[in-house]
Amino acid sequence: MLFEPTTLAATAKIIAETLETHYSVDPVPIFAKAGLDISRLSSPGARYPARHMQALWRAAVEASQDPCFGLYAGRSIRPSFHALGFSWIACQSLLGSLQRLCRYHEVISTIPIILNISEADDCYEMTIEYPDPHFAPEIASIDAFVAAIIQLCRAATNSDFAPLSIEFKRSNRCPIDTYIKILGCPVTMGAEHITLRFERKLLEKPLPGANIELAQVNDSVVEKYLASRDANTVAGEVRKLLITDLPSGNPSQHQIATRMHRSLSTLQRQLYLEGTSFRKIRDDTRRQLAIEYVRKAKLSLSQIAYLLGYSDQSNFSRAFRRWTGAPPKEFH
Repeated sequence: MLFEPTTLAATAKIIAETLETHYSVDPVPIFAKAGLDISRLSSPGARYPARHMQALWRAAVEASQDPCFGLYAGRSIRPSFHALGFSWIACQSLLGSLQRLCRYHEVISTIPIILNISEADDCYEMTIEYPDPHFAPEIASIDAFVAAIIQLCRAATNSDFAPLSIEFKRSNRCPIDTYIKILGCPVTMGAEHITLRFERKLLEKPLPGANIELAQVNDSVVEKYLASRDANTVAGEVRKLLITDLPSGNPSQHQIATRMHRSLSTLQRQLYLEGTSFRKIRDDTRRQLAIEYVRKAKLSLSQIAYLLGYSDQSNFSRAFRRWTGAPPKEFH
């Protein structure tokens, strides 16, 4: 495999703590069984190969003899697991927090995943998809991810926070009452997609710990972390070319592939193996540059639109609102 997906070691630390505190199980032999060095848990920013992490989830479920292990592990998450967590609780609203998760999920794991938030009637829907069956995570891992999202929402608001409903794709593995108790809402199994539905006013309500400056500082930490990781990757090379080429228009994937002396299919495959896509890199690059340009306040909106390859200012303004939740003139 050219690029192997990895997972933040902080996730493994949560597994170790859950084994110890909730099940009185020594995590050391469990880590050894999964082929992981438990001493790396204390190394800041450490990452484990995703395939070994999936083996750890399987071993943890077996050792705990609890198919609901993932739910309890996810419930144990704290915002201090990474700068992304601090940014989460400092956002203006939970909608902003969830949007940051969609934007920066590669901090947690580079397993191919599609996270999307959309408006539906009087609620917001967050869908979670794992498009490649070769990288399908363990059920316990999925349970933990969903439970962690709810727990972080509670950390930013209050312990009574709950979504309207949650749907899982798979069949049930443990008592549905356990899911309802931990997640705090109706739960359905066997759905077409993993979907979390949230009441609109709860996601848009200002958070008590909102701190725009603190959120921006932690966003910068997250972005630098991701940039340092992809410095020597294909994604990093694509990003550099986009920064150079965007003022000349909206470079296509084919144009970038040609400049990199690759076929289009080769570039697509390599980016996919890195857990990303050309479209995501281009969107992220534009967003990061746009925020930087707007904050400097030395350029007009039409000039920024030109530098980012937009045909007109209105298209840029719509994209900026989608990225940040505010129009450029109101962004701070």
